[in-house]
Amino acid sequence: MPALIWLLAILILSSYPGNKIPAAPFFGFDKVVHIGIYFILSLLMMFGFWVSNNKENLTFKLMISTIVFGILFGGVMEICQHYIFINRSGNWYDFIANSIGAISGVVLSPQLLELLPLKR
Repeated sequence: MPALIWLLAILILSSYPGNKIPAAPFFGFDKVVHIGIYFILSLLMMFGFWVSNNKENLTFKLMISTIVFGILFGGVMEICQHYIFINRSGNWYDFIANSIGAISGVVLSPQLLELLPLKR
């Protein structure tokens, strides 16, 4: 459920008119935000899989599926920003940042999930 809520948040933030977004405090800040947003998405998806099954079920196939989903969703959002959403523009650099976030969230998820104080 947290991953679904985060997906909805990404959709809302991605569709928000670009002229209403405050200026970035430094060059490249928006790329850091893109990486962070998709890092959190991948981490929340892996958390959901980890809690609903167990940590042994975080298979390579599941990790690759999560990465592919994050990359595809990030690509769809960039396309929507370019063609559908008002005052937004999708670009390849944002797509690359989304992909880096999705990949790094999955790669780091086993270590980060081990830090959670959950009964196993």
